[in-house]
Amino acid sequence: MPPIYSKRLPRRILHSGGLNDQQRNSPCEHACPAGTAIQSVHFLLAEGKTDEALSYLLSRNPFPGVTGRVCPHFCESACNRAKHDEAVAVRALERYVSDRGDAPWPKPAPSSGKKIAVIGAGPAGLTCACQAALLGHSVTVFEASPLMGGVPRQSIPDFRLPKQVPDYEAARALKAGDITVHTNTALGRDVFLPELTRDFDACVIAVGLQKERRLAIPGSDLAIPAVSWLKASNMDRRAMTGKSAIIIGGGGVAFDCAFTALRLGASNVEIVCLEAADAMRVPDEEKRQAAEEGVVIHNNYSATAVSKRPDGVLTLNADLVASFRFGDDGALHLETVPGENASFNADVVICASGLQADISALGEGLPALTPRACVEVDPVTLGTSLPGVFAAGDIASGPSSVAAAIGSGRAAALAAHKHVMGFSPELCLNVSVGDDDMVTIQETLPLAPAHVVEYEEMLHADWHERAPRHSPTRPTPASPLLPFRELLPALSEEDAQAEAARCMHCGQCSACGNCVDACPGHILDMGENGPYVAWPDQCWHCGCCRIACPDGAISYLFPLTMMV
Repeated sequence: MPPIYSKRLPRRILHSGGLNDQQRNSPCEHACPAGTAIQSVHFLLAEGKTDEALSYLLSRNPFPGVTGRVCPHFCESACNRAKHDEAVAVRALERYVSDRGDAPWPKPAPSSGKKIAVIGAGPAGLTCACQAALLGHSVTVFEASPLMGGVPRQSIPDFRLPKQVPDYEAARALKAGDITVHTNTALGRDVFLPELTRDFDACVIAVGLQKERRLAIPGSDLAIPAVSWLKASNMDRRAMTGKSAIIIGGGGVAFDCAFTALRLGASNVEIVCLEAADAMRVPDEEKRQAAEEGVVIHNNYSATAVSKRPDGVLTLNADLVASFRFGDDGALHLETVPGENASFNADVVICASGLQADISALGEGLPALTPRACVEVDPVTLGTSLPGVFAAGDIASGPSSVAAAIGSGRAAALAAHKHVMGFSPELCLNVSVGDDDMVTIQETLPLAPAHVVEYEEMLHADWHERAPRHSPTRPTPASPLLPFRELLPALSEEDAQAEAARCMHCGQCSACGNCVDACPGHILDMGENGPYVAWPDQCWHCGCCRIACPDGAISYLFPLTMMV
């Protein structure tokens, strides 16, 4: 069998049930919860085709400006280039394309006449709405708050995510097709599941996690819930001049509270958390920022009580933690060090102990729940225990990332599509954008997942010249006149194109021609779409093409029939 090429996708793919022309893939794309076609974006951006790169981003993610700023960049952690020199700055490139590009939505598939209700206008809900509309359905979104955008719009501070970004992208999402949004309309108060399942052909619950988890300790009512505090701070920016603050928790929300308090004028900010320093689930750049801005972090402590002194100062008592874990039901199990405890004093205590589902808000007709009180979904159908009702985002998975919510919303849209069209949940569909810029839906045979190419499989990786990473650096100190100004600057056009060109296109042919030059039997040739096998019967199976490939894009079908 002659060499098999894994090619870069020549078209936008919304959903893939299996692609014959792409049997190998990169660790970055495999690690992206949103399913972004990262390599196609980099290929187009390196050629200066920013608008086209944006069209590839939007095909799967309607919020690239959000994820290009606040995503934990799982892709960069998996990037093969890190073993070569430095990982590609994928998140910064996504932000650049989102900020600079201009691309319309593709034309939706022909109208199905079906109606889908989506409850929640956050990343999961609006992604589901976009994808369902592009599949040809009429979508109505019900959102409890006055604003679309969910957590990115309401709770993430401006210095990480300026409000105009989620506002713009949420508004753009409505242009994907037949989508109507009703804000200030809450499930369980204004609309109810029984009537939605009666009036719509399918319903997707994407309300997120609305209820803040309270610590079961004495005086917990003296601590302000973190997400509520962030929402209020985003709205009125009430000054904290001269006050000290303690934040309980070691995640991204706790760090957002710490940085926000400093920008509101707090004189001293400390974080008290269960996790050890090397186990905190925040990016390294946030830890560096905390050190630069003077946030003191007390690791390995569990809060035991909050009390108020006569002078109004709050005291947080905490025990030193030896180990801890969370059970299947979300309950905390910890072991403390006997006799080792500490007290921390502050004017304000903020509790960032996480979010949980607000089951009471779902109203009547409650679907089955998981032990952690999230909505239970079938792993194959993505359906709940209620016929025609699906769930997406954090309400189904528990606390997760914006990128994961986007990927979940996209999957839920396809599941709802199969349901309303009467298809089997196991049916494999390829949804792509054709030459006429219209969304097309085709049934396909299921294929094995694409092989993820590791760096060690790229036998000619040295073909890629070593080059420094182009990534934005945070200026210090922040301007006192604009304390909430976005921290990270954008890449310049020159740096963005140079950084995109650093992509090694792992597992996808970059049409370099090395394989053609290396073939001793001259059975390979270059065509308009890159190299191809011109004389398959003459292949010696010598492996020279695979050895010469700098992308690891060539594979063979075994067993080989060797020529002698």
